[in-house]
Amino acid sequence: MTITFDDALQNHALDDLRKDEEEALVKLLSDKYGLPYIDLRGTAPEPDAMQLMKETDAREAGLVPFKVVGQKLYIATLSPDNARMEDLLRPFEAKGMTILLFLCSHASLEHVLSRYADLTQSSKVESGMLELTPEKMKTLMASFQDIEELKKVFDELINSQVLYKTTRMIEMIVAGAIKFDASDIHIEPEEKSVRLRYRLNGVLEDVAFFDFGALKNITSRLKLLAGLKLSTSANAQDGRFSINLGEVEVEVRVSVIPGNYGESFVMRLLDPRHSVSNLDNIAFPAKLRELIDQCLSRPNGVILTTGPTGSGKTTTLYAFLHKVYSTEIKIITIEDPVEYHLEGITQTQVDVKKDYTFLSGLRAALRQDPDIIMIGEIRDEDTAKVAINAALTGHLVFSTLHTNNAAGTIPRLIDLGVNPKVIAGALSLALAQRLVRTLCPTCKQTYITPEKEARTITNILGAMKTSGKEDSMMGHIPETTYNLFKAVGCPKCDNTGYISRIGIFEAIKMNADIEKILITNPSEREIALAAQNQGIPTLREDAIIKVLDGVTSFDEVARVVDLYGE
Repeated sequence: MTITFDDALQNHALDDLRKDEEEALVKLLSDKYGLPYIDLRGTAPEPDAMQLMKETDAREAGLVPFKVVGQKLYIATLSPDNARMEDLLRPFEAKGMTILLFLCSHASLEHVLSRYADLTQSSKVESGMLELTPEKMKTLMASFQDIEELKKVFDELINSQVLYKTTRMIEMIVAGAIKFDASDIHIEPEEKSVRLRYRLNGVLEDVAFFDFGALKNITSRLKLLAGLKLSTSANAQDGRFSINLGEVEVEVRVSVIPGNYGESFVMRLLDPRHSVSNLDNIAFPAKLRELIDQCLSRPNGVILTTGPTGSGKTTTLYAFLHKVYSTEIKIITIEDPVEYHLEGITQTQVDVKKDYTFLSGLRAALRQDPDIIMIGEIRDEDTAKVAINAALTGHLVFSTLHTNNAAGTIPRLIDLGVNPKVIAGALSLALAQRLVRTLCPTCKQTYITPEKEARTITNILGAMKTSGKEDSMMGHIPETTYNLFKAVGCPKCDNTGYISRIGIFEAIKMNADIEKILITNPSEREIALAAQNQGIPTLREDAIIKVLDGVTSFDEVARVVDLYGE
C-alpha cells in the first residue's frame, strides 16, 4: 500500500484546524471579558457601518464596525484592552450613539477588513455613475453568447474568490442586460435564493439565482449608485444613476420596495441608442399616420398617447418632438425623468423634493413663451386643466394619460375635472398603443389556423369591412382558414422565436360627432361608436393586420390585446 501526501491539502486542513482552535479560544475569552462572541467569517458586513470608520484606523485598533441600526453601532474587536479603541469610539458616543461591542477572532476581523476593498471601489460611484468603458464591456460580453452561458458565468463568479466580486457581479448584470437589449433588470429575493431576471422584448426571463450573502453587497452598492438610503429597508425608495459606456450614457431608473424576503430591485434601462426619433420608423396604420401629420401641423391643440407602463408612449412623444422641431420655435418638456436628450429642446426633469412637479413645471414653462410643450404625464386635475387651457391659448401640447384605450381618454379627462365643453376645442387626437414582439424571420414557420383563431380573425376583418376600413385591410379578406406564422426559436433569437418589438395602435380624432355627445358625459362605448366612421383601425384590428402580414403571431397579440371582446 502506497501512501501519498498532498502538501497543499494537508496545509489547508491544518489551516482550518488552527482557525477552529482560535474560534474556540475566543469563545472562552468572551466569558472572561464579559463580551458576546461573534463569528463574522461567513457574514456580509454592512457598508453603511464600515463607512463610519477609516480602514487604516480599523486595522490599527484591531476592530471593525459591521452593523448599524439607528443609533446603535455594532463593533467587533480582538481585545477590549485597547487604548486606541477608546479614542476611535469616543466621537460616536458624543453623537449619542450606543456602542455594542463583540469579541471576534483574527479570521473574522480580516474577513470584514477585506471588504474595505469593495467599499473603496464603491466610493467612486457616489456621483451616480458606473464606469464601463467600451473595451471593458467588450471583454465582459465575450464571456457569454446567450442566456444559458451567462447563467454559467454567474455560477462561476458566485462560487469564486475573485477580489471585488460585488463590483464584478454588478458589471456582469449590466453587461448582460445591455447585450441582450433588456428594458428592465429585476433582482427579487425569494424564500431560498435571489432571482435575477431581465425583461426582454416585454417578457421577463430568468437569468441567474444567487445566495442572500451576495444580495446584501449588491443591493448596498446599487443604493450607493442610485443615491438611496443604505440604512432604510422598510420603505420604498426611488433613485437613478448612469452607466458610462464611453460613446454613450445609459440612464437607469431604480425602484426598491420591501418584500417578504428582502428588498426587491427593479432597474429600468434607458439606452439612447434604442430611441425612435423618426415617425417613419413607427408602424402607424396609413390612415392614422395621415391624421397625426395633420394634428402636428396645427399651431395648437392637445395630442395624448395612452396605454399601460412600458407600451412605448414616451417614445412616440419623442418622435412627435423630432418631427415638429425647428430652430424657429420654442419647445419645452417636463419629464420624469428625462429619458433621452434631444438637441435644441429645453428639457426639464421633475424633482418633487424641490417642489418641481408636472404642474409647477407646466406653469413655469408657460411663462417661457413656448410654442410646444411636452408633459411626461397628466396625473391630476390641476395639471389636466392647465394643459387643456394651454392648448386653448395657442400652444401645441403633447402628453400621456393612463387609460386602456383611445375612447377612454375623454371620460378620463372629465373624471379629472376638465369641463367637457372645452375638451372639444382643445383635444386634437387621442392615441392608444401597445408593444408586441416581432417574429424572428430566420425561424418562423407557417401553419393553418385552427377553427377558433380563424373565426376570431374573420369576425375582426368583417367588422373592419362593415365600418369602411378596407384601406387598412391591405387586401386581406375574410376567409374560413388563414396561413399564419408562428414562433419557433433559433440561436439568432436566443430560442424565443421573436426579435425586437413593434407598436400596434388605435386613435380617435375630435370631430362633430363626438363633440355632440360630450355634454352627456359619454362612456367609452358611446365615444367608440361615435368614432366608427373615422376609418382608423382599433387595437385589435391593427394587431390582426400585422398578424396576417407575418410581422407577429396570433398568440403574441392575444397576450397583449383582447381579441375576443365586443
